[in-house]
Amino acid sequence: MTPMVCIASADRNIWIKVVGRGNFQCSPCLKNLVQEQSAQGSHEYTIDLAECEQLDSTFMGTLTGIAQRLKKKKEGSLRVINVSESNQQLMKNLGLDQLFLIRSITEGRELPPVATQEKFSQVVEPSCASKKTFEETVRSAHEALVIANKENAPKFENLLEIIK
Repeated sequence: MTPMVCIASADRNIWIKVVGRGNFQCSPCLKNLVQEQSAQGSHEYTIDLAECEQLDSTFMGTLTGIAQRLKKKKEGSLRVINVSESNQQLMKNLGLDQLFLIRSITEGRELPPVATQEKFSQVVEPSCASKKTFEETVRSAHEALVIANKENAPKFENLLEIIK
């Protein structure tokens, strides 16, 4: 199944739902969506992973990079909700729970506000990004993971060397 990214907004709050796998294929799309919304003045992001089967390090690094940019600008926030226990453990193992809010689906499933639920105006299937875009996304995602937690450096040093 090709991953899909759905987006809805209500009062400058952005709700992004990831369907399928949260991986390197949908990471450039997610990054671009947030950059576009941020340029329009939106700074509060909720990433809903209720329909997300699994996460890879590029996707988690993309979330990390988004949170780092919001923190650097001192505006806005990122929260990741409806996370399966296994995905939550992956994020915690990388130290991401220190950077943004992660709520497990076992804590109670969160739904978009009623006004937003029916306004998923954009459903974006990852396009065939160029090889250069994928490489840049993978590189920046893994660099963000290392910046977020120095203990991640040995986990990704070989990958970062190959990409450089």
